Amino acid sequence: MKPITAAAAVLALFSAVLPITAYAQEERGEERVTLTTEDGWDLAARYLKASEGAPTVVLLHTQKSDMTEWTAWFKPMKRYGFGYLAMDLRGHGNSFIRPDGSTTTWRTFSTDGQDNEYNRMLRDVEAALAFLSTNSVTGESTVLAGSVLGANLAIKAAAIHPEVGMVIAISPVLNVNSVLSVNPLRAYGNRPLLMIGGADRARQYTEFQILNSTAKIACGKENAAVIIEARGFGPKLVNRYNIRRVLDWIKNPRLPEIVDFSTAAISGYEPQAAGENSFSDEEPGTLPADEYE
Repeated sequence: MKPITAAAAVLALFSAVLPITAYAQEERGEERVTLTTEDGWDLAARYLKASEGAPTVVLLHTQKSDMTEWTAWFKPMKRYGFGYLAMDLRGHGNSFIRPDGSTTTWRTFSTDGQDNEYNRMLRDVEAALAFLSTNSVTGESTVLAGSVLGANLAIKAAAIHPEVGMVIAISPVLNVNSVLSVNPLRAYGNRPLLMIGGADRARQYTEFQILNSTAKIACGKENAAVIIEARGFGPKLVNRYNIRRVLDWIKNPRLPEIVDFSTAAISGYEPQAAGENSFSDEEPGTLPADEYE
């Protein structure tokens, strides 16, 4: 019998492992699903089942956007074994059919009132949680992640659903289209919360600091984590350079090096004062009229 060479042994190992790897990837293929809300909206969504024991992240986009803003998250989350459920909120993307069968977009939604369509988007989040529950995903292994409007909705939904494990709030604000954040944050409780903000917009950064202070009281300092980037607002704050920090935080919410990461502090960058905001053509001291709308 010929002796088995090292190369042959390696080839044999790869031939044994590769079919298993391919099978595992096939098992975790993304699905296009439809979520139905309590008030009759059908929402377009993308779902990837988590590996055993891994969390599932519900992704809630910014106003005037859609679930494609999370595209940069999909591959890294899959590599980590995480699951995800990204949806088009009502009136956005492919979620444009009203319960009565007519079509509409966010452009027709009122931005005023505590029962406007933006506040009713809480039912969109609850439809996502119900979908995950029917797919054997527990609240404890569920992460709500949102950007601007989505961040406020994530905080509000988590305050109502204490079974949700944790929240990632990207550019949360005090008020976006009458979806408020302070009182829900006060009711959030003793759970991990990661807030991500940019330091270059004076008003938003001030609001971010208010919410961070509220979070430390509501959640406890040991649960309130912050990432501050020198520049950026909304979904652009998380990119291929820092996505790993965010996903590592999900795995270990008390990871010390994640809690105090701040490119603003590292670079010595200071937030622009009101009236110096390069993003605004409005009068000094104001943000664009549609900043949070």
